[in-house]
Amino acid sequence: MPKPLSHTPPPVGATAVAVSSVAADVCVRPLLTNEECQACVELQKHVWGFDQDEIVPSTLLHAVGYVGGLVAGAFDANDALLGFVFGITGVRGGELAHWSHMLGVQESARNLGVGRLLKEYQRSTLAALGVRSIYWSFDPLMAKNAYFNINRLNATVVEYIPDMYGRTASPLHLGLATDRLIVRLGSSEQGRSPMTFSVDRGVPILTPLPRRDDNALTVGRRTPPTVLLEIPADILDVLERTPAAAQTWRLAVRDNFHWALRRGYFVVGVHGNRNADRAFYVLSKRDDRG
Repeated sequence: MPKPLSHTPPPVGATAVAVSSVAADVCVRPLLTNEECQACVELQKHVWGFDQDEIVPSTLLHAVGYVGGLVAGAFDANDALLGFVFGITGVRGGELAHWSHMLGVQESARNLGVGRLLKEYQRSTLAALGVRSIYWSFDPLMAKNAYFNINRLNATVVEYIPDMYGRTASPLHLGLATDRLIVRLGSSEQGRSPMTFSVDRGVPILTPLPRRDDNALTVGRRTPPTVLLEIPADILDVLERTPAAAQTWRLAVRDNFHWALRRGYFVVGVHGNRNADRAFYVLSKRDDRG
């Protein structure tokens, strides 16, 4: 039987995370006041450029912790909000599960590890409540997010959903269909060092833009044990230079993921080739990530 959810947010002193490896003056803790929740609303506007009807309101942010959801912020030494994570808890497959709906970080605080601190806080807090699985979505074309979610956090891809949220006005949704990968993370699993891959030359590649010497794989019945599924190294750069090419990538990656997941491939990592300005999901017929 699922463990009952706490009816109050976690106490700040018991669950605050001191961050010595990133910045000694940063901590992660629940958002508890109306002012903190309103600061989170402003951060949503900053990160996503949302219209008012797409923002999670401060009233909901303030209430969600009372029913087993979670909203927490990363604060600097001056108690300014650097980033936040927000999600709701429910039941999936007969057990408690959490949907991590938003994670946003101030532009000035990105690439400092703040996002990972927020995810680790989320994981440990939910584990204490008896929540075993955390789910969230991300755009499969965003190579940096793919690396963070799969290589850094060890999340497992469970589904590909075309146009999950419909077309939105947010500039971060690129004006494209909002295709998303759904990933799962066990709340008791621990983070790990970044995965690295030595990909053998000649591994079959699923790509809409094959290059010379690629072992390009045509979607069909052949299912090699390992396949690379290419995505843009920087989709924002592609969108700025050639918007039509971004749409080509969206549709090709959608088709390639559907083909791979139907045929039993697992996403075991993300591989980047900086010299060639390329990025790939590494797909395997076996899930050997450990």
